[in-house]
Amino acid sequence: MADTTTIACWPACVDAIEWSHDGIIALASEEQVELLFPHTKSNDTEHDFSSWHHIPLAVSWFTTTELPEKEAGPVSTYSIGEEVSTSAPVSITWSPPGIAKHRRCALGVLTSSLILSIWASEGKIDDELSWRRKLIINDALVLYFSSNLNEVESTLVHESVEKMRLRARIRSFAWAPSMPSLGPAAIIGTRTTWAQPFLAVANDDNQIAIVAIDTPATTLGAEEEWSGEVLSHFSITPDSENVFESANTFDEIMQQQRHISQLAWSPWTMQGEWFHSVLVYATNDDVRARVVTYSGETIGIGNDEVVYPDIKLRHAGPMKWSSKTENRDTVTLALFTLTNVVVLKISASNANAFARTEHDLDGRWDEMSAAVWDHTTEDPTIHFASLQATLSYTTRLQCTKDSLATIPGHPHWREQLWDAQALFSAQHELAGNVRSKVWGLSTSPLGDFIAACSTIHPSDMIEYGPPNDRRTSITISGLRDYDKDAKLEVPAQNCSAEGLVFTLRKWAERTGDGNESSPSTISQVAAQLSVLHPESSSSQMNGEPTSEVPTNDIRALMTHIKHTLLSPTTINKRLQILVSQTLAPSLSTLLPRTLIAYSLATFVSVLPQSLTRATRFSAEIAQHHRRIVALVDTIMAEGDEDYPREVVSTPMQPCDTCDFCSASIPLEDLDTARCTNGHEFSRCGISFVAIQRPRISKACALCRTPYLSEEFVGAQEEDELGRVEGEVSLARALFLACDVCIYCGGKFTG
Repeated sequence: MADTTTIACWPACVDAIEWSHDGIIALASEEQVELLFPHTKSNDTEHDFSSWHHIPLAVSWFTTTELPEKEAGPVSTYSIGEEVSTSAPVSITWSPPGIAKHRRCALGVLTSSLILSIWASEGKIDDELSWRRKLIINDALVLYFSSNLNEVESTLVHESVEKMRLRARIRSFAWAPSMPSLGPAAIIGTRTTWAQPFLAVANDDNQIAIVAIDTPATTLGAEEEWSGEVLSHFSITPDSENVFESANTFDEIMQQQRHISQLAWSPWTMQGEWFHSVLVYATNDDVRARVVTYSGETIGIGNDEVVYPDIKLRHAGPMKWSSKTENRDTVTLALFTLTNVVVLKISASNANAFARTEHDLDGRWDEMSAAVWDHTTEDPTIHFASLQATLSYTTRLQCTKDSLATIPGHPHWREQLWDAQALFSAQHELAGNVRSKVWGLSTSPLGDFIAACSTIHPSDMIEYGPPNDRRTSITISGLRDYDKDAKLEVPAQNCSAEGLVFTLRKWAERTGDGNESSPSTISQVAAQLSVLHPESSSSQMNGEPTSEVPTNDIRALMTHIKHTLLSPTTINKRLQILVSQTLAPSLSTLLPRTLIAYSLATFVSVLPQSLTRATRFSAEIAQHHRRIVALVDTIMAEGDEDYPREVVSTPMQPCDTCDFCSASIPLEDLDTARCTNGHEFSRCGISFVAIQRPRISKACALCRTPYLSEEFVGAQEEDELGRVEGEVSLARALFLACDVCIYCGGKFTG
């Protein structure tokens, strides 16, 4: 029922495990972050897929430019050792998709030096050298607060230097969730629009700032570097009993409100033309919230602060938002105190909690280390774990309308921990004197699996041995039970192709006999998945006038291309390809791939000439697409005497010339380009141009279809268009719009 992987690291942090929308698991240890990648190539064997490739990120290593040496702070600043910290990671969180290269997720890493940095890949996600620290958010705070340092007084320090020290520290952070789609929902990795990414960060002076992140992906290549800009901030007013002119005793220092310990950002709801969400934060004595609004490029923070009484989270457990919204306004929040779990129903319009349910934590004494929501049942369930006593107490509660109820039995991830503990006891002859520590829980991209991060230790003796003998187990367990005849259950939600592939393979492992699925099973699964995705709101390609195509706005044109290409027919073909290459790699997907390419070429062939002739490269791409239409028309007519289209009877003219021998390259195949002298190249899956040079291409990480890289496309266009974000041409719009594989929806690598 579960797939278990063991890696050599020793976790000692909060939020130790995070599963990204792209299907990558991040695990924080004392010295670094480990990234785990499931093997998703279509030709992998079952054994190969059960093993996970992992790479380390040295997130604790900073250059002196990134992290200059700091002088020790005075007593009034209450130095916590940041100036001599080893910069161990203390919190990690994946961003929503779309911020990094190839529209992937970026990883936020907060270290013990109170530095928040953003990590992302240069393109090859499974290559350690490709991952880089892209941005340090503290720099944006320094730039912002240096211009208004004395506008807001501090209750902790008065000297300007020390104010800046406190305001540049980061104690906690939260990513803004993805915006809900205004048009069709995201379909197998494709989003019709991408919103501006935001971060909320809390500093050491009781302030919370909203930071906008700009990257080459979000600016459509107009900017080459990552940057962060603080848009606004607000201060937390501490209770009067937590403010001291001079905190001299240890009790006063501990009682003094110095920073926000936790932040959590709710999902967005749509109300009129504005998105609404709720930002909650924990002080020493209570939990508070403010409404956050967003429209276009404008984000606002409500002036009214809401306090949720009788909830103290200091030194307690996490705050977790449910990913589901109700009635277009209600969001659900779970909070863990030292004694109980509290679930609040909150209005996104005003942040007020209108319903509250509680359940005790069975009197356990250890810290709550993790919590996740499970939406695979009619009533949502909250799974949770404490650091050392998880196996002795309740680990899940069902959230009904009026109460939190225990569920008979134990979840699969808890049973796996119990089995691992029993095996450890038997292997080391400990007679049951064993204790498990659970460091974190995280759900899979589709929310149907839970990954539990745990370690096992003897409980009646001193643990000894070299550090490289210590292991952390990542146990992945399903939230659904499948028998041999069970149907695949996939939630109707925005998902990535990588997340869907993981679910498909796990379902096949538990319901199949180890062989490839039959064509009938492929068709049934693809049909079942197609029902989950709404149809495109745009008209199909039917020869309508092209005057409605937005030719002066690159973002509007990208959205138009996506809406047009994501027709129900294309979606079904994409699902058929994805399911086939996952469950039966030997089955040919030539027909659906050809039909998708034909739909793309038909669309491009009728675009306005202002786009197709905007640059020489755009004109070349348009020529290739016209030849594709003619080629497929000819093939289909030859195979069907009753095929009604008028066939282009002229022979195929060459579109390219060979860089090696200058011979012509006729367009005779959608995948392969071969010159008349026999030199052979791959064709780009979008432009169908021959890829004749090394290091100018990328590939789908799932089906391995090659494409020209955006860097190469930009270089072809730069001389004629420049790097201005709004400049429009066919080549630029087409490659920006097709930001995932058009055939299976997989994200690119390379």
